[in-house]
Order: sequence, then structure tokens, then C-alpha cells
Amino acid sequence: MKYIVLIKQVPDIKNVPKEAWDWEKGTLKRGLLDNVCNELDKQALAFALKMRDIHDGKIVSLTMGPPFAADVLRYALSEGADIGVLLTDRKLGGADTAATAYPLAQAIRRIQDEMFEGDNEYVIVSGMQSIDGDTAQVPPQIAEELGIAHIAYATSFKFDNGNLQAKRITRRGLETIATLRYPCLVTVTQWTQLRYPSFSRTRWAYSQELYRWGVDDIRAEESRIGLTGSRTNVVRVFSPKEFGQKACVFENDLVKLMKMIKETYESKLRAIEEEEEKPKYHLPESKSTTYKGEIWVYAEQEGGEVNPALFELLGKAAELSGQLNEKVSAVLVGKDVKGLAGELIAYGADKVYIAQHDLLESFLPSHYTIAVAELVEKYKPQMMLFGATPLGRELAPRVAYRTSSGLTADCTGLDIVDLKRGDQELTAVLMQTRPALGGNVMASIITQNSMVQMSTARPGVMRSLEPDYARTGEIIEYTPNITKSDLGTSIISSEIYPPASDIKDAAAIVCGGGGCKTKEGFEKYVPPLAESLGKFLGQEAMVGASRMAVESGFIDRSRQIGQTGQTVKPRVYIAIGVSGAVQHLIGMQNSDIVLAINKDPNARIFKVADYGIVGDLEKVVPELIKVLNSEGSWM
Repeated sequence: MKYIVLIKQVPDIKNVPKEAWDWEKGTLKRGLLDNVCNELDKQALAFALKMRDIHDGKIVSLTMGPPFAADVLRYALSEGADIGVLLTDRKLGGADTAATAYPLAQAIRRIQDEMFEGDNEYVIVSGMQSIDGDTAQVPPQIAEELGIAHIAYATSFKFDNGNLQAKRITRRGLETIATLRYPCLVTVTQWTQLRYPSFSRTRWAYSQELYRWGVDDIRAEESRIGLTGSRTNVVRVFSPKEFGQKACVFENDLVKLMKMIKETYESKLRAIEEEEEKPKYHLPESKSTTYKGEIWVYAEQEGGEVNPALFELLGKAAELSGQLNEKVSAVLVGKDVKGLAGELIAYGADKVYIAQHDLLESFLPSHYTIAVAELVEKYKPQMMLFGATPLGRELAPRVAYRTSSGLTADCTGLDIVDLKRGDQELTAVLMQTRPALGGNVMASIITQNSMVQMSTARPGVMRSLEPDYARTGEIIEYTPNITKSDLGTSIISSEIYPPASDIKDAAAIVCGGGGCKTKEGFEKYVPPLAESLGKFLGQEAMVGASRMAVESGFIDRSRQIGQTGQTVKPRVYIAIGVSGAVQHLIGMQNSDIVLAINKDPNARIFKVADYGIVGDLEKVVPELIKVLNSEGSWM
């Protein structure tokens, strides 16, 4: 067996100096930031090294970037990789995910031909996402370009008679996926303690010659790389000063703190009412839209259960379609799923396209991609929205790549705008706004050089409509052209956890993390604080947990908040002993008011908090409960 590890150098977003901001241009001077190896790519390297311990073979580390990106290859070699390949060329600059995936795939083809002597028995391993872009799009798009299967969100693996089996996280629990053929691609979430390289190995790593390839070396088509080959374009970047990034207020006077939270809570309610009254886009007279067609929403379902995030997307699609005078259509894929169409129509769909096949009974990205892409190519919508769920982040990148469409990930804002770019005048295009660089900036992005405008939207951001079960709509059935040979992987086993439908809609949440130390500590501090907070706000407050708390056995997984758990948007969110891993922040950073309690003043959770208390939770939480319970004496 052989291995290719995709590794990326990224800016150190944990330490952004003030001088790195260009306030006039609203950009971040990345040259003033330190560069580090992407954390999840370190996990991917550790994953590959562990695989090699069991199934020996050569490890090639591959990165794309400027010449100084060679540093991450030296790191990979010091950890145990055998070869480092740097893909570097000025022509590659400015690439979006599609224009990044293509040259990396070309480099992989050359590695197979030359370093592996044509042998296709290898595994490509990558971190689930990079901290700078945070799109999770490049690995699935590499797999789509290479025509191979991919397994996302892997947490462990084993080899069974030479066949790789990986355990992966899904929205509903865990799955064990087996590869049916090689090569395949695996994306890794945090799963192990990293190795520490020896001094002698590090010296060896810095003595090795790296392979340095340019565009000509990988025979890349110049029309598919760099800015020219990109299918999305960044229109504007907002600095924290412009979009009001949270500046955490640290306050240890708990009475004063709760007064501030109460005042902020009431002002947030007023702001929501004002936002609803803002005017919407109107198409100028005598002008036609740049893109034509319906507004599509991917109707995510697993096991006949619709993901509630879908209803938010239908609500946003209904808003956009009203501005464009187009129909809203839902795309439903699976086996025997026609019975779900009525609910989709009730929540705003005018049409439901249903792709059914026996091979679509369970979600696997390869054949679901074929089904959705065939519908897109046949009916040609002007835009398509997916939920930025674990499933959506697997499927949307492959569909977009297969249909030559631009895709913007993890959007928090979707608006119709008119725009002039040089000599080009765009009318009624989709402006997609999303966080980047770990939330340090916001970017507004449009689609270019594309068949369809595609987005994944962060759950918990959009608003669903009230269902109207008297609505009627059109149902269009379609049988996709898929066969067993398209699968690439198979599901060996599934472990479904009970859903926690109540927590996603909670008005207030108290979330406990690994800092609670034990199950007893979690139960002693988190539920009592939730009860007191609920009484203080006059709303029910629910208990949540970080992934570390769940995996430590403090509470069951149905309460997990984060990218692979529940996505929530409460009015008030209190985090106790939560460090603030990126995957957790994705699930809670749309909370209106965040209070973080952590003994580490540099904990990442404070970056997204409105208010913070630096202190030992064993001392702070009991005092906070007392203050909440005695509200009448100080309000």
C-alpha cells in the first residue's frame, strides 16, 4: 500500500496582530501573519503514519503554495513521510477550490505514474478542512476530478484482507465504510495525539531534496487554474472593524455582568424586528437577469428523515424567488422517498424533483453526485442551495465540480444584487457572504464562469416559513443512470444515535466542555446553571456539550453541539470549560449572545464570545447560579 498526504501551510489565525489589517481596503495582510501547518492536516499525516504501521508503504506529502510552503513538507518528512512534493507556480495564484483541486489532482496523477510506477493501490489522506478557507471542498473535488470514492469525517480505520474500512461521523451517528477499490480519498477529523519527531529525523528532513513542480510539469490546462480557472470570485472582504466582530468584554463582577447580558438580550430582540423591515431587491425595469432558471434546494434526507436545516433553505429560496419571479424547487434523492414531497411543498417548494433508485437507499457521495448532477444538467436551475451539514459538505463540492459550477461554502448571507465588474454588468446575481480565516474576516463572493450559482448555507442562519399543508405543487420523477460500479464504497455498519430535536431550537443553552473534567463535574455545574438561566430569561434553557465532553462520557451524543453534532442559534449561549475548537464554533457561533467561562485567558472560545469570565468553573458557576437566582434583589 502507498499513501499521499495532502498538507497545507496556513496563516496562524490564533495570533492576528493589529498591524495586519488594512483598514482602508478591508483586507488582511497575510504576509504579516506567521505561517503554520494546518492542524487537521497534521491529523491526516498521523492517520497515514498509523496506516503504514499496519500496511507498510511509501508516504508522499503533497502541498500547493508559494516557495516558502516547503516548510510544511519538511515538517511532514520529520514526522515520517518519505517524499515531499511542492506544487508551486505563479500561474496557480488566486485559485478558488475548483482551480485548486484540478492541479492537485494532476500532481497526484504524476505521483502515481512516476513514484508509484503506475500502481493504483494507494490512499489519499487529507484534513477535513483547512483553517483559512474552512470550505471542506478541495478533497471531494479532487476525488471527483480523479473519478474515485472519498470517505469524509474519518475517525479511525482498519484493514480487512487488504481493504480499507474507515469509521466516520455522520449527522445521525457513526458509519463504517469499506473501500471497494483503490485509489480512494479519506478526510480526517481530530482523532489522535500527534507524534513528536526526533532530532535526528528532523535533521534528515532538512537534508532532503524536495520535488518542485510547476504547471508544465503536471501538464495542467491553463484555462483551469488560477484566477482564470476559478468559478467563484471574491468581491469584497470585510475586516472585523466593518462587520462588528465580537470584542469579548471580560467582567468578574457577576451582578454587573448579568445586567449587561440582560440589556444586550433586549436590544438584540429589537434589532431582529428592525432587520425584518429592511427593503428587498427589485429587478430594474427593462433588464433581464444574468442567470435564468428556477431556485433549487437540495432536500437532504437520511433514512426517510428530513434534515430540519432544509426548511430554512426553502424559506430563503422562497425569499429569493419572490425577488426574481422564479419558482422554488426541491431536489429529493433516495429510495422510496416520494412520501416526503408533500412536506417540502408545505414548506415552500413549488416543484419537487425526485431521483429514486435502489442504489440510493443510503447516502454515499459518488452515486448521489451522479443523480443530482444529471438533474442539474437536464433542468438547468440558476442557483442551488445545500445545507452546510456533514452530508452537504460531502455532496455539494462534487456536484458543483461535475457540473462546472461555482460553489461558495458555509454562507451566512445570501442576497440578490446588481454588480458591475470592469466591463461586465451583472444583474440579479447571488451575493454569497461567508466567514473566512477562522471567522477573522467575512468575504462576499459571486459565481463566475459557471453553469449554476451554488452555495452551502450554515444551518441556523436562515428562517423557515410556517408550513402550509394546503399548498399544492408539481412532482417530477426521474431515474438516474447509476450502476453498482459507480459506488466505490459500501456501508458495512451504522450506529444511529437518538436525535435531539429540542436543542436546535432552544432559546438558551448552557454547554459544558472537557473543562468539566468528569461526568460528575458536568452534572454538578451544567444542568443547574441551565435551570437558573432559564428562570432568569423566562425561557427554557437546554443543556449542550462539546465533542470532547461527549467522547469523555459526560453526556450522550444527542446533546453534542458542533459541525458533526447539532447546529444551534439560541438567544443566549453559555460555554463552560469549552476550549473553542473550530468544529464546535461552527455549530454555535450564530448565537446572539455568548458568555464563555474558562480558566485559560487565551482560549479560542473567547474569540466568538460577547462576554467572558476567566476563572475556575468550580468557583465561578456556583456564584453565577446564586446571582441568577437572586435577580429580584439587584435588577
